[in-house]
Amino acid sequence: MEISVITAVYNGEEYLMQAVRSILEQSHKDFEYIIVNDGSRDRTKEILDGMTDPRVKVIHLEQNSGAAHALNTGIKAARGKWIALQDADDISSKQRLQKQWEYIKGDPGLVAVGSLIKCIGGNEPVAPGELLWEEAFFNQKNNLRLYQFYSTPICHGSGFFLKKAFDQIGGYDTSFRIAYDYDLWTRMFELGEISRVPEVLYSYRVHKRSLAHKNKMETTKEVLLSTFKCIALLRFNHLKRKPRLIMLGLESNFDFYREKLAPFNSYLKLDLLELSAENVQRAAYNYQARKIDGVILPAYRQTGTLISYFEQGGLSYGENLFVAWMPGRGEW
Repeated sequence: MEISVITAVYNGEEYLMQAVRSILEQSHKDFEYIIVNDGSRDRTKEILDGMTDPRVKVIHLEQNSGAAHALNTGIKAARGKWIALQDADDISSKQRLQKQWEYIKGDPGLVAVGSLIKCIGGNEPVAPGELLWEEAFFNQKNNLRLYQFYSTPICHGSGFFLKKAFDQIGGYDTSFRIAYDYDLWTRMFELGEISRVPEVLYSYRVHKRSLAHKNKMETTKEVLLSTFKCIALLRFNHLKRKPRLIMLGLESNFDFYREKLAPFNSYLKLDLLELSAENVQRAAYNYQARKIDGVILPAYRQTGTLISYFEQGGLSYGENLFVAWMPGRGEW
């Protein structure tokens, strides 16, 4: 058996059967389907216990420990060489597994592949603009590696990846309850390329009760903490000390950092400098003088110009030069 499909679900009775049927009705039939019930308190257990398809294996966890833990549990039990994810409130097209399997087998440099997506609403109204924004976010980037430390390259539930690579990087980081997917793909880039099948094979449900949409500030916090962690782990681990970087931005943006991130940032030592021509030059000088290990730039309209300036000064984007976005009263 080459493919194991994994779903983690918590209180998912509303959309679970739509998600499950979309996998069981795949054109590619040879797979096992492991569904991990993460301590649900609704009818999820009853629904799962009623399944009779021999490809389905259900794991019931007594307590809710978060999606990352549940996914790790399911993938550990998987027999397949390749893992396909399916989120419990989304829908896969009938050709999804077949097309992702063919795509990834055709490029030995790939460790993971997603697909283009379309957004669908839930049972409660969702603004059309939000659906369009989500589709644009997951569908329009081309060179995904450029965004390794900035955003997630593929929609989580559309993921199809090599189990060996997953095991090698240590699986999902269970300290993250929301940004566990962003953190996983950031680390997986170190083992190979991540791409997308250039077709819509996955329907991503946008609804206000999902963790990512319910608390966007908490999502932003987790994404940034994962960014700091991965920068330290993947780019500066050889230092055997906490890396020191300058982060440029606006004072209003730094308010968010001080309040939400600083107490939890055990990964990087950050010097905060307000964005100005003088401080840009100061950051470049400090790097050349080996007083700092790198620079984090703000994500705003002139970021490309700043990247070019620092690259001319000897920094390398993605190695010791990074881009981050932090909310605040102003815009970068």
